Amino acid sequence: MISPIRFWNFFCLLLVVGFFLASPVSAGVYEELRSAVEVNHTGDIAKLLARGADPNTPDEQGNTLLMIAIQNNNPELVDILLNAGAKLNLRNRYGETAIMLASYNGLYDIVEKLYVKGAEIKHDGWNPLLYAATNGHARIIQLLLDGGVPVDSTSPNGTTPLMMAARGNHTDAITVLLKNGADPNLRNDAGKTAVAFALGRNHSQAAELLQSSGAQE
Repeated sequence: MISPIRFWNFFCLLLVVGFFLASPVSAGVYEELRSAVEVNHTGDIAKLLARGADPNTPDEQGNTLLMIAIQNNNPELVDILLNAGAKLNLRNRYGETAIMLASYNGLYDIVEKLYVKGAEIKHDGWNPLLYAATNGHARIIQLLLDGGVPVDSTSPNGTTPLMMAARGNHTDAITVLLKNGADPNLRNDAGKTAVAFALGRNHSQAAELLQSSGAQE
């Protein structure tokens, strides 16, 4: 009869051997999956996931497969990855989540889907609202505001969504933010208001819109 200690040592050895045998295969499957996501080979994704690839494994920049699918604007891949258990609130090296990237790129349907599934939208620092305002995506801005994101939420240096919209001369976004109560006279840590952002880039249309709402430089 094998002693309990010898049996345990043998069992541990099997685990170690199994790990080293399985790891290259798993790594290979993940690389195949990531490549398929990057080139939008949707038909290959489900098969590779079934082989054991983890949809939440990040690349060198911390981007998950879900983030890559969003950057490629591929809603079908987004659905496949969500069904495979892709996590919604993981962050890449720059602190970005999947819904932040979708908001920045103006992908309304994906933003809505991620929000309904529980993606976090109300958090400190850069958030989906600030990202949507940066590129002037008014519909997404309204969706996020309806979801409870504070209209005057700020980045780490005190910059508001209204300031980012003014910086980009996004008048539709400015209008939505003002309609929802954005304060046009807040200042960031550098003392700049939304009007100052607009005038600093010679965006007279944005500046006039803000000033008509009582904004001061």
